[in-house]
Amino acid sequence: MPGWRLEQDPIVVPGNKLSTYMDQDAATFARYDVIDMTAGNYVATDGNGFATVEIFRFPDFVKAFGAYSRQKDGPVQFLNIANEAFIKKYSIHLWRGPFYIRVTGGAAKNAGESLTRLTAFVADRMPAAAAKPAVFNFFPVTGRVANSERYSADQALGMRLLANSFQAAFNVDNQPINGIIIPAANRDAAAKLLDAFRNLYVRNGKLMDPVVNLGEDNFTAEDKYMGRTVAFRIDRFLIAFNGFNDRQKLIDLASSTDQRILGTIRKQLVTADQQTENRPSGNTNENPPPWAQRH
Repeated sequence: MPGWRLEQDPIVVPGNKLSTYMDQDAATFARYDVIDMTAGNYVATDGNGFATVEIFRFPDFVKAFGAYSRQKDGPVQFLNIANEAFIKKYSIHLWRGPFYIRVTGGAAKNAGESLTRLTAFVADRMPAAAAKPAVFNFFPVTGRVANSERYSADQALGMRLLANSFQAAFNVDNQPINGIIIPAANRDAAAKLLDAFRNLYVRNGKLMDPVVNLGEDNFTAEDKYMGRTVAFRIDRFLIAFNGFNDRQKLIDLASSTDQRILGTIRKQLVTADQQTENRPSGNTNENPPPWAQRH
């Protein structure tokens, strides 16, 4: 890399030994099933800079994206490096396929530009993912804050109940709204999750009238601390929008998401229902998808 020199051979730390390298932060990476971490120290060839490049490897690009997306807090400036990257005051963070790369360091001048070139140089040698996780396509495009998407293995809206959630931020009439989508294991698991979420408001806030024709089940609620929420289930997906906005703004986002999901899986739903209706009595050899099973 022009302008940089690797000081020594990089070190490789297995995922289950990561605590020896980074103490308590290792538990965060463990939630995303990190495989290993490779780190190399660089010095600027003119003697006026240094950098540490850490490459975290994951079993798939979704988990790599999740670990990367946790770092989006605070003021960040996004960079033109695929798949997605941003710079903070003292570090650059990059998601690239099944890798999350963290570059920290500094230089006497133009530190950001110098570290960005080093990050791009590393990224060019890695396979890129085709796109962000497909679940994000269910969220409406209108009002969605650019590059706000996250995947959290441990919580959403401050609740561990809503783990393994895909999240996006929205700006509606200059007011923030947070959206989440959780793909549960099956429709029964999604129904139980929706009930548990609803019960939080039964205990701490108040339920409002449900929305007609939204998903297969839904609730709306409000709490002075948690704000207003519109949540619904469609097949195995739990979707929720939360904010302190007018309730109708949340309903509009929820309804748009409902239609986007239906538009994607409608053919599968129709086909599965037809197969179920046409199945001969007593035939138990077929295994329909979760949404075709009668409960």
